[in-house]
Amino acid sequence: MTFKSKHEFLQHEIRKLIKDKDLKPGDRLPSEHEFQAQYNVSRHTVRTALNRLENQGIIYKEQGSGSFVSDSTKQNLQKEIGVITTYISDYIFPSIIRGIEKELTELGYSMILTSTNNTVEMEKRAIEMMVQRKVDGLIIEPTKSAYYNPNIGLYLHLKEMGIPIMMINAKYDEIDSPMVVLDDFQAGYDVTKYLIEQGHTRIGGIFKVDDRQGKERLRGYIQACYEFGIEYNSKNVLIYETETLLKVLQDRAHDIVKQKNVTGFVCYNDKVAIELLNIIWQHGFSVPEDFSVVSHDNSNLSSMTKVHLTGIDHPKSELGKEAAQRLIAFVEGKTDAMESKVFKSQIIQKNSVKKLD
Repeated sequence: MTFKSKHEFLQHEIRKLIKDKDLKPGDRLPSEHEFQAQYNVSRHTVRTALNRLENQGIIYKEQGSGSFVSDSTKQNLQKEIGVITTYISDYIFPSIIRGIEKELTELGYSMILTSTNNTVEMEKRAIEMMVQRKVDGLIIEPTKSAYYNPNIGLYLHLKEMGIPIMMINAKYDEIDSPMVVLDDFQAGYDVTKYLIEQGHTRIGGIFKVDDRQGKERLRGYIQACYEFGIEYNSKNVLIYETETLLKVLQDRAHDIVKQKNVTGFVCYNDKVAIELLNIIWQHGFSVPEDFSVVSHDNSNLSSMTKVHLTGIDHPKSELGKEAAQRLIAFVEGKTDAMESKVFKSQIIQKNSVKKLD
């Protein structure tokens, strides 16, 4: 068995010690100093391992006395998992949250839910609240994951406390954390390739760049253009941040549509695609007759207009379910390390693309 860190290895060894020596509830474990000497690890590593085992209910600590084996029969069966997403009631998030909640409920856990509105200030408050509640684990969608995050210290504090973290949709580059995500690079590549296979050679794009999903989808778009010899024209590629979408569309998308600089668009998600459809219709054009549009996520929005959007299917509830399962397996000690899960991209074909001769 391989371990990503020394404290994960030490957790495994302490669990093995309890089992091999048939230690009973209340039996005292070796001291921190003894663990340091026996396994040649730092005091920080020992404390992190013990904190995690305490959080999992395997051991308990008494100030000044040491660490002891817990009585699993007296543990509260209703444990609590914190869930922090950028939004709650908007777009695909209700489906993701339902997937998480259904799985947690079936496994005997309650859920405490909050959102960040995609701001680092609200993310800070959300994490601090979860620390105060002493949750057993956290499922987190990073806030503006493409940028450096000033809350990194808080995340490291969570790890030191032994609160396990599973990230969804993306992760911070600065933190070694497992994640459950869609393969966004492949998704951007696949929808661009699909347009190319339908005969499109002038392809514009609209991508969000303050999260990893958007940057990966943009990277996939660029890679497909390069591989198939399609000119990458930066004038036809619009990038935006959370707060600037409508301004970017107003300033540039109208001109691209009016001048018919492209025959097809790759959109970051269905919300963006719907905004684009409205701009196209405002100028008296049709989809897919005048412009083809592909998107990502296959949300409810993708089928709410007269044009149903071809695009990548986001796993939504399945992603939430997978994140919950992997986190709980770790919390309950069924695995010594959480592994990441990457969902493959899959195109759902609808009626927003025209095949060109």
